[in-house]
Amino acid sequence: FVGGLAPDDQVQDGCLADGGVNVITINGEDDYFYSYDVDSDNKNARTIQGFSTGAQSKMFDDCPGCPYKDFEEFYNYYGEFDYANQWVTAALSGESTSFTNGNADFRTYSTAGRREAVKKGTAYMSVWMYVIRELEDAIDDCNVECTFDCNEDAVHAWDEAVAFYTGSEEGSDGSGDGALLYSLADKRCQN
Repeated sequence: FVGGLAPDDQVQDGCLADGGVNVITINGEDDYFYSYDVDSDNKNARTIQGFSTGAQSKMFDDCPGCPYKDFEEFYNYYGEFDYANQWVTAALSGESTSFTNGNADFRTYSTAGRREAVKKGTAYMSVWMYVIRELEDAIDDCNVECTFDCNEDAVHAWDEAVAFYTGSEEGSDGSGDGALLYSLADKRCQN
């Protein structure tokens, strides 16, 4: 299941190549083998890094509802359009960020601290904002005059937002142990 969707309901055109060296185990039962090379197999040309590096055009300059309010607030705070990418890249390389606000000097972090900054920056900065982008895109794509079968783009954008929010490790009933926003919400509800 991807984001709780049964295999027949999933749209993964170009996401994973056939064949392989990698294994995906779903619900502890089925193993799916595949190979994947980011340089040649990324048919959708989408990466988590790209969520941030493409943010200026997708959330600030080139969309019907641009600039999106939430993204604009983060841009105004950090002073960089690709703030999430810069955070993660600095954490990976053990360097400092140079934002207007919210800087971190990863030279002073342990390896474990940098690893956590990468994980949290990826999920809670980059993926979070892309979820918001997909929800905003769904609103942009929605045709209020539509009465039947004409809002597919809006529905697709909304579905993508839910998929990125939930991730693929939550299981069909949400009881899994994921690494994205749904999992964070589950953990925060407990404390």
